[in-house]
Amino acid sequence: MIPIVLTLLDCEVSPFPRTLYPEDSGLSIFFTQPGMQKFFRNVLNDGSMNITGQKFPDIKTSVNLGVTKIDIMLTDMVVSEFSVEDVGILLQNENILPLVLAGTRFVLRFNWKIQQQSYPYVGDQGAGNVIVQDAGFQAFTTIGCDYEICPNHLLVNIIHAELQIGAIKIILEGGSSWLYQSMLDLIMGVLQQELQKLITQFLSKDMVDLLNDLLNKYSSYQNYKMDNQITKDERFVSPWVIDNGYVYALFSGYVYHVSNYSDEFITNDKLGEVIYNRFNVESEITIAEACFNNVYYIYHKYENAYSSPGQFEVIEAPIIEFDNAAALLKIKLTINNSVVDVEMKGKPIYFRDQKEAGNAVYYFTFEKHNIYSDNQELDLAVLEQQVIDYINKTMERTVYKQLNSFLYEVEQYQYAFDTIGKVLRIIKMPK
Repeated sequence: MIPIVLTLLDCEVSPFPRTLYPEDSGLSIFFTQPGMQKFFRNVLNDGSMNITGQKFPDIKTSVNLGVTKIDIMLTDMVVSEFSVEDVGILLQNENILPLVLAGTRFVLRFNWKIQQQSYPYVGDQGAGNVIVQDAGFQAFTTIGCDYEICPNHLLVNIIHAELQIGAIKIILEGGSSWLYQSMLDLIMGVLQQELQKLITQFLSKDMVDLLNDLLNKYSSYQNYKMDNQITKDERFVSPWVIDNGYVYALFSGYVYHVSNYSDEFITNDKLGEVIYNRFNVESEITIAEACFNNVYYIYHKYENAYSSPGQFEVIEAPIIEFDNAAALLKIKLTINNSVVDVEMKGKPIYFRDQKEAGNAVYYFTFEKHNIYSDNQELDLAVLEQQVIDYINKTMERTVYKQLNSFLYEVEQYQYAFDTIGKVLRIIKMPK
């Protein structure tokens, strides 16, 4: 058993005036056990943890041969390859997350040098690789939050970690002197011993620190890159909840205008309780109906984004409601001093936008449904089409964004409307 000590991160200073709690969640992420295993496998194998390129400390040691000493040095040690064959996670209700990595392989590149300490001071140098095969790693963690001390970050506590290394192969290149040839077996033995220590340190502590870093570098809030006046609040509002066979995390998910962080749109009465389909999915993202209305409220109030100059003026923020088959958008506008109510039916569009740091983008595209006005002289059919065309273009600009969603293949997800929880479900089914 190798004890792990982690340093808690300094919490960001939040610009938002309100402390959030679980009932304030507008966005949630849910995994069943297979989904969580795929999530961690993607984290480890797609380079998100920046393991490739990770540097090791130099090794400097000496071998006493009686009549002389030989200095052995390994420098510029860098991980050049890393992969994990399988990830095992056992989700149980003790809120403890056992993480098992099987078939771990990595290649470490380095430069080596040997030098005799006494006359004739013979030395040699070259490059080398160490190949680690079939390493197994197991860590037991608890995950929690302290909202008074650090409301934005997960606090990961590693109870203990265990490591087994199947095989280490060392390849040295470039040596040609008689000292190198005569000392090769001894050099290899010393290197194996020293590298085993470093590799153990890396897999049992440094890699866990990297994982902890990845979980905690989640941007709790940031401006929309295409509109620096709009800010997304995506703070954790509760610890990850781990139970038998599933795990989920709750986030704020609110959107603000930078000119007034105190302008609250989402209140508890606008949010419904999220009920998960716990065992028939791989993973699930839920976004509250209120989050989309929050976006429309902000863009309407501060940007007047939904009015069409010279055509019509939207007098209230659009309101979206989910039913079993579609999203219903209601817009109240004025044209020629007449009030017109337009209703449109829509379906969601979602994808990962590489222009927005890989954030997932969600919006709706609408079609005709109903239009009402007391002015009988208006050509409602023409007006309705004008409104639909303009709103659909505007929706592509006034989107809802999920920060740090680079690991979610949202294009492969299906969607469903939950009228009870008042959420849009983005669902990944098992293959």
